[in-house]
Amino acid sequence: MKQLRQAIVILFAVSMAIPSTTIAREPAVQPAQSFTPDEIRRAFAASHNGYSSDELIVDETLRLAFMSELGIDASDPRTTDSQTRAALELLRLRKTGKLDVETTRSRREDLSPVTETAEIAVRTVLDRHQVTIDQVLCDPNLRNELQHEAEKIRPNVEARLIRKAVLRLRKIRRLRPELVLRVAQWDTEVRTMPVLNLDWDRIPESPGVYLFRDQSGYLYIGEASDLRERLTQHWSGSHNEGLAGVLTGESPSEESVTLELHVFADDSPGRQAAMRRAYESELIRSRQPRFNLRP
Repeated sequence: MKQLRQAIVILFAVSMAIPSTTIAREPAVQPAQSFTPDEIRRAFAASHNGYSSDELIVDETLRLAFMSELGIDASDPRTTDSQTRAALELLRLRKTGKLDVETTRSRREDLSPVTETAEIAVRTVLDRHQVTIDQVLCDPNLRNELQHEAEKIRPNVEARLIRKAVLRLRKIRRLRPELVLRVAQWDTEVRTMPVLNLDWDRIPESPGVYLFRDQSGYLYIGEASDLRERLTQHWSGSHNEGLAGVLTGESPSEESVTLELHVFADDSPGRQAAMRRAYESELIRSRQPRFNLRP
């Protein structure tokens, strides 16, 4: 823990000293519409069918009705920014207590069967894009990406339940961002691939962090100065008995195991061994992989 705290302090100092760069975003084909609070309230009142704003966000039928009330054609990909802005404004009004529309219905559902899938899927999207949970749930493209990642883990899982589980995880503070990931610009590329018939050409000879996971959650997290070399060692005979059992098929089938890589760019602090280990340690602490010793 002392090493982790020292690394975080160093990272914070570095991030303050280096000016941040903004990546220019291509302009939307159709400029995002603006909405007044009254317009959002009226659209919600006309479309929520008695459910809460959170339920509207996760339920695609309710969301589409809400967009229609605002005059947004959600089937048109050019309206993505308008859809995102409208949904975010709805959540903002709810969080500030200014939505002021009565809810009369709720759904009580057992989310435990999809909770681990939802956590892994949303963390993958968050790591990849460095966005907020609200953005993932409100941006149509990120919503689709969330479901795509979830179906890699659990094919045909219901999208509404995945999104609802994400909201639940946030409410119980299980998705708090890792501190070490917030205090520096890591500049990582996140890649995922099935362990079965692994494509070794997709694994770079670069520094990074690697995560093994399956439907039950995270299995093992490690770091390496050369990802391909380190992973080759695991396949040749991992020092970790639990992970070795998975990779050799002696434990749960490797057919369900996914390898996730966080590859650091040339100017990333993750190129330094101490910083990379701090990144790894924080992921182990927060994601609690089954076969790791706790840092």
